Amino acid sequence: MPSPLRLLALCLALAGLTLAGCKKESCLGNNEGCRVDSPCDKLSYACEAASGSLLELRPLTPEDRRAGSNSPIAGAATVPGGLNALGARGDILLANDRAVAVIAGIGNTNLLDPNGGSLLDLSARGKDNDGINQVMQIVGILPGDAVRYTSAEFIDDRPRSVAVQLRGTLDGKPEFPVYTRYEMRPCEPGLRVRTEIINTSVDPQLWTLSDGYYWSGREALPFTPSEGAGYKHPSFGLTNIGDAFREFPYLTATLASDPGASYAAVACGEAKMLQGFQSDQISSAGLPRTVVGPRDYLVFERFLAVSERGDVAAAADLALEARRQLHGEKYVTLRGMVNRRAAPLGAGREVSVLVSQGTLAADPNTRTPWTQVTPDKEGRFQARVPAGNDYVVELHAFGRKVADRQLDKVNADTDVGTLAVPSNTRLTVNVREANSGTPLTEVFVVPVDPNVQTENEGSLHGRFGTCAPWLGPPPGPSPACNRFLVHNGTATVDAPMGRFHLYAFKGPFWTLDRETVTLGAETTTLDFDLRKLPLQPSGTVGADLHVHGSASFDSSLPDMDRVLSFAATDLEVIVSTDHDVIYDYNQVVRGLGLENSMSTVVGLETTGHILWMKRPDYDIPLVVGHYNFWPLQYDPTKPRNGAPADERIEPGELFDRVKESAPTALRDQLLVQLNHPWSDTEFGRDLGFPRALALDTTKNLPSHDDGTSAGMYVRTPKGGFANNGQHAQEVMNGTQNDMLLPYRAFWFYTLSQGQLVAGTANSDSHSLTDNTVGLPRNIVYANTQAGPNFDTARFNAALKAGASFGTNGPVIEATVDGTNGPQRFGLAPLAPAANALLRLKVSAAPWVPVDEVRIVVNGAVVKTLDVRATNPTDKFGTDGLVRYEGTLPLSELVTRAGDAWLVVEAGHRLPLAADFGGLGADAPDGIPDTGDNNGDGVVDTRDIAQGSKYGPLRTPPPPSSEADPVFHFAQVVTGGYPMAFTNPFLLDRNGNGRFDAPGVAAP
Repeated sequence: MPSPLRLLALCLALAGLTLAGCKKESCLGNNEGCRVDSPCDKLSYACEAASGSLLELRPLTPEDRRAGSNSPIAGAATVPGGLNALGARGDILLANDRAVAVIAGIGNTNLLDPNGGSLLDLSARGKDNDGINQVMQIVGILPGDAVRYTSAEFIDDRPRSVAVQLRGTLDGKPEFPVYTRYEMRPCEPGLRVRTEIINTSVDPQLWTLSDGYYWSGREALPFTPSEGAGYKHPSFGLTNIGDAFREFPYLTATLASDPGASYAAVACGEAKMLQGFQSDQISSAGLPRTVVGPRDYLVFERFLAVSERGDVAAAADLALEARRQLHGEKYVTLRGMVNRRAAPLGAGREVSVLVSQGTLAADPNTRTPWTQVTPDKEGRFQARVPAGNDYVVELHAFGRKVADRQLDKVNADTDVGTLAVPSNTRLTVNVREANSGTPLTEVFVVPVDPNVQTENEGSLHGRFGTCAPWLGPPPGPSPACNRFLVHNGTATVDAPMGRFHLYAFKGPFWTLDRETVTLGAETTTLDFDLRKLPLQPSGTVGADLHVHGSASFDSSLPDMDRVLSFAATDLEVIVSTDHDVIYDYNQVVRGLGLENSMSTVVGLETTGHILWMKRPDYDIPLVVGHYNFWPLQYDPTKPRNGAPADERIEPGELFDRVKESAPTALRDQLLVQLNHPWSDTEFGRDLGFPRALALDTTKNLPSHDDGTSAGMYVRTPKGGFANNGQHAQEVMNGTQNDMLLPYRAFWFYTLSQGQLVAGTANSDSHSLTDNTVGLPRNIVYANTQAGPNFDTARFNAALKAGASFGTNGPVIEATVDGTNGPQRFGLAPLAPAANALLRLKVSAAPWVPVDEVRIVVNGAVVKTLDVRATNPTDKFGTDGLVRYEGTLPLSELVTRAGDAWLVVEAGHRLPLAADFGGLGADAPDGIPDTGDNNGDGVVDTRDIAQGSKYGPLRTPPPPSSEADPVFHFAQVVTGGYPMAFTNPFLLDRNGNGRFDAPGVAAP
């Protein structure tokens, strides 16, 4: 039953009125005569006489970017750079003396933008600190609620202003015209924006005309001053998003990385407050939800400001100055000092000051956070807040509140005084790597017991999870969370006091070193020694085929730290797979002098954003998930660095489009990888095509499109690739391996269907902390070496042939006696010899426990070898590498008639799991979905979450006792357990020269 207010709104709308009234003035798309009195005209900033000459308005050209770089070039100094800079040929540059913006050109689609016109980049002039992914105009959260712009016109009114006016409609709804004007004037620290939308239909519409900010996680964080908010916001889903709407005087957002940036949005109109919702994925800020009747319209005017620093205060100060001019509000400035033991080593983000309206006696959740500021190297800080309120000033250090102070009725600029950071340790680590040129290592700091853990848990004001200890923002550069990179053999960080284990880690094929120390003195120096172990088979390279850096919309890890993290885990081959943009790390690799030991391959991860796909018997629109492609060509002069548009097409057509976009010489090498095939949705977007289709893996795939979801999976949409035409599929994704069982089950299913794709193992790392880069990784029998002579074509051919195994520690060497001698696993049929043997050798570093070796035939484990007795007792030594070596008669493993496939696994016992129900169905679908969540040793209905039909699958908690064999492993492979798998042996047992797939009934 609608509320009385809702009924009143609908009645007024039917009468051609709105609750907001009909007295607004509108240009209605008239760009030449758009001179209505704008409330933003109240803004006025002091100017130098020549400032107007710095106004710029022009399309970007290929000359605006240097090949192989995302940085601005000489002669085009206003083109913004930064972690999220996307501007490219055909986009539109607007600039003044203080700020630079890039608007997506018409037809240049990016992320959620259906056809261009969104704000792509916004940087302080000369700072190259763009931290914006995308800002676009919306009226709701559904696919048709975004604006599709179709034309853009330049308005050059120098020296007064420069502007671009866009025309379009809501996406797929021509009855709703939309006009947006982006304007820059001299001396203003940002961009004026005016949007109008008209309802020309015969029906009233419920709209919330807003800017949609796509943060996408691990990047800029929104901050709003409202009760209990600040950085904290209520969680929501697509079905209850209305409950998350709040009112706030301004929206700010901060990027906690290098270079830092912060942004502010302020409404200019009669409505002094903005309304919207916030999350680390997406925010909205705009007009109240309004019923708009036929022939009525809405106008939204706002000012978007950009600062030179990466804290809230830098943007909030600009917002409060704008509100003083627009609405007559008064502010005061708070100043103070933070007493550190010594000047910070880097950006000083381990210390932060939060200012909230309220009192110390009140519940902190009832306070209104107004700003947050990072002190400078000398400890000075200052920030603006509204006048006339009580304030609580909190000092946070290493992610925890360490001091606070109350200020009563602040009506004038106030000196807060000095706030002291508790004593901390300046920790220096020296690492020596035997037989290594330039030591590059990662160090993990781990509390020795639960008490130290509790005493040191910290966060970025409640965001990005907790770490113990907290050394820096988890998504940013080193130090991050509880770890840091060691470059050139030494590193120094500030750390809280306490007793910790410190682990020096170089990847799965090196020794592990540890020191346990009490960080209590002012300075502590520790020395570590590491040694490479003879584990990796000859003729192989270690490769991570799925990594992200700052080019991705959901990563703020600077390129240098990204590449150093590759080297710190001894990776040899890295495929760049940033979301929706092609990228190349080679320039950074060369700059660090790593080109002789590391090779990079240029690639791409396509990422469905716009909901559109309908599967049979399901009405909610979907996307096709994520795919990786390589090798490709990086061209920063093109939109998305040369990546083709990837929205609203089926996978097969996407594969064709990416192949056609590659240079002719690379097309035959192209490798397509299906990523995380059964991953959960993220903000309503599917991450894997098979799960989006809710495939039932208890049934065989049809041979053609039969109108079912399975038919969609196998069909060929455009005559080139089929939708299931990928060459590889992730079996292991991420350090935690929480979704290993579903991914493994789906790969087994496709092998039994005769869809012969290589299984891969990748980190999908976006930072130093979400996943450890290179864990897991692929060991590829590529017969080529990393370095200047690396052969990408040979490498890809080996991957396509299945000449690789995936691992986060164990090493599996396996052959089967064929008619022509022993043969390794791969995707070519193998005719076994009479009395054939499976020959196995399993090895691992001493700190990597191997409990068992499993033989899997046609999806079922047919033999398990318990090898726990071979695990060495000295976890930090160099002995005890071989855990099993022997032979097994093939006839004892493959007992059914017909061809079969065989996979070898080694590592920890797999977690218990069961399949209770398919997606949207009552019957099981063949994919494990529920773990032993109550820990009673049995998976049954008592393990299912209340209100659900199945699930969840939870990762077992890391062990807390050193007596547990996985303890040391779990500290550096965070949340993971040892696991390795080979690609299949395809056993052509009838000798007909092909592999006849067994189908789902085989086990």
